[in-house]
Amino acid sequence: MKTRKMTESGGGGRWWIYALLLVATFKETQSARTPELMILPSPSVQTKPIGKNVLLTCRANVENLLLLTDMQWLDPNNRTILNNEVTYTNSPQRMHTEQMPTSLALIIPALRETEAGVYTCTATYANSEKLYKSVRIETIVAITWEDAPEEQFPILNKDFKVRCKVTAQPAPAVDWTRNGEMISTGGRYVVETDGLTIQRPVESDDGVYTCRAIVIQTGELAQRDIHVEVHTPPTFEDMLASTKIVEGETATIRCRARGKPKPTFAWIKASTQQNMASADRFKVNPLTGDMIISGVRPEDSGDYKCVASNKASTVEKTVLVNVLVKPRISDFRNLSVPINTEVRMECRASGNPLPTITFKKLNQQARPYVLGRQPTDQRIELTSVEDPSRREAVGTLRVLRLGRYDDGLYVCIASNEGGEATKNGHLSIQFPPSFASTPVDVWSWGQNPVNISCLAESIPNATITWKLNDREVERDPNVQKLSSGPQSIIKITPRRREYYGVYKCIASNILGTAETTITLKEAIPPSEVLQAKIESMTATTITFSFVGPQNFGGRPLKAYAAQIKKSAQPWEYAYNKTWPADSTYVLENLEPQMEYNFRFAAANEVGFSNWAANVIITMPRRAAPEEPRILNPIIEEGYVVSPYSDRMEVRWKIPADNGEAIDKYQIRYCPVKRDLAGYFVETGELCQTMHIPQEHSSVELNMLHPDTFYRVELQAHNMIGYSVPGRATFKTARDLSATGIFYGEHNNYVTGGSASQRYSVALMLPLIFILATCSLHQ
Repeated sequence: MKTRKMTESGGGGRWWIYALLLVATFKETQSARTPELMILPSPSVQTKPIGKNVLLTCRANVENLLLLTDMQWLDPNNRTILNNEVTYTNSPQRMHTEQMPTSLALIIPALRETEAGVYTCTATYANSEKLYKSVRIETIVAITWEDAPEEQFPILNKDFKVRCKVTAQPAPAVDWTRNGEMISTGGRYVVETDGLTIQRPVESDDGVYTCRAIVIQTGELAQRDIHVEVHTPPTFEDMLASTKIVEGETATIRCRARGKPKPTFAWIKASTQQNMASADRFKVNPLTGDMIISGVRPEDSGDYKCVASNKASTVEKTVLVNVLVKPRISDFRNLSVPINTEVRMECRASGNPLPTITFKKLNQQARPYVLGRQPTDQRIELTSVEDPSRREAVGTLRVLRLGRYDDGLYVCIASNEGGEATKNGHLSIQFPPSFASTPVDVWSWGQNPVNISCLAESIPNATITWKLNDREVERDPNVQKLSSGPQSIIKITPRRREYYGVYKCIASNILGTAETTITLKEAIPPSEVLQAKIESMTATTITFSFVGPQNFGGRPLKAYAAQIKKSAQPWEYAYNKTWPADSTYVLENLEPQMEYNFRFAAANEVGFSNWAANVIITMPRRAAPEEPRILNPIIEEGYVVSPYSDRMEVRWKIPADNGEAIDKYQIRYCPVKRDLAGYFVETGELCQTMHIPQEHSSVELNMLHPDTFYRVELQAHNMIGYSVPGRATFKTARDLSATGIFYGEHNNYVTGGSASQRYSVALMLPLIFILATCSLHQ
């Protein structure tokens, strides 16, 4: 075991010896390394394109860099190339060196052909050993695109050379492809040294053309993609040679042209050669070709050139612009002419072109008059002529045998292509006075002042005077003239009976005189009421009607009055009741079984008549209330229509209680249908009865069926009993969205199911109503 361990130990020792021998051998090899210089890039001959920057780096391969000195570069003429610090401080040189941490770089900016040759890097090692390393630079001309724009634009049908001038040294070979396909001379293509000629190009020649240059000697290859788009000169679309625009408005004159690329537009006024884009009130859109003129003036007339331009060409077209001047009415006067004469209404107007003139009378049915005599009125004639001296159109409307119906506003209408102008003129027909709306009788009483007026219609206005029984009254102290005309008013205070009588209103103007009479009468209270009739009576109320007095006293009746007393009492204890005339004359709150005395009077504005038409009446005993009258409106077919399909409101007038207060109402309602004779009869199903507190005068009946007739009976109750029922038939509205139960004139049954099922459903409805009512009370 010991021998084995020692052997293994001895083997391991031999490996360490081998390692030490290898390290010693490596150090010996290092110590024996030969100092040298290296140039990067490493090839001894290097080909560089003219115009490119060149960088050569000289690096020392020595054991100790600290022993290396005096490293420099020599040019082909064996001259030392200075470093950049020297060239920057003195006159600058293109070629220079730059010191780097472990090397020296030679930099030649934009290499020239004359700078080809051998460049040498030198250095001294350990102050004794000179080191050298050289490299040869040979120059070539790289592929250069001298004239090869990347976008070129032929013009339609004009031969075009796609330019591709390329240089290189050695000279390159050039070929062409279009959209990836090789092009050779032939057809419409001609391959030349400086480009590719396309004969008579068309729009389908658009595409990407590739110019490729190859230098076989150097292996250099370059290509340039040239986008070719064939341009087409502008051509105008349909365009009018002339156009009309209206003075004062904003006008747009359009110019449209096609081309590739899309053309731009300009507008030039032919007479001044002014570009309208810079003119006041003008705006030109260079993209659409629209010329907009704001506030058109007459001087804007003339020839304008639309100029359309693109890269292919420029074209122009002339448009004649005519400015339409709107009509202007210079003269249309108001006239005043006597009746039964004739009139000429003249209207003058200017414009470009000269307008046509017509007239119209301003009323609802009026239409413009036509030239010549009017078919519907031969008295009226329209003529229209031109006045060249004043550049005006003249329209004349002649009317013969003038009447008052010709009076009014007339409108002169001047129109041309530019528009329309109107002006109103008034024709006043002079006529003598007349009285069309003057009252005949006027009333007063008790020396109350009263106004009397008369309205005299006339042109010109009339002068008005007043007389009473042919006596001048305007200076009378009891007569005051409030206004003179055309409506004249006098205020009369009839202090004596002589002021009652016939007043004469006299109106005069230059055409004549007219008069009218007004009678001032004295009003008195009406005469006695002739008769009082009993129309209806309950235990506590009486309704009367009257036979009125024979003489109303000159004024309408305003009221009737009653004086009421119990028969056992004197009239001093009576009380009065007054009703407006033409109302319902009802006395209420009377005592049952009591005897009353009644007497009556009539009243007008002056006062009451004497009491008359005495009546003695004994009131009936206490009884059940009167019939409550249902107030819902009934249509012509004889029933009330509810706007709802499931409910209806019943309203009534509270009846007389006949001496005992009403304590409740009872309402009963049942579905009904028409029988063969057209009468409503009960179906025998679903009748309901409700009691309503006495303070109510309406009730809403719910849970009804749509499109169904119901008969409603309403009774009032007091301690004596129920009244006669008030009756009405109601109909609920149709409910088209509902299904199931339908009642009505043509649908008085439940759809679907057996008869027993229909009856069960009908019986369930009242039960549901009762359960809901109980739930609410809980």
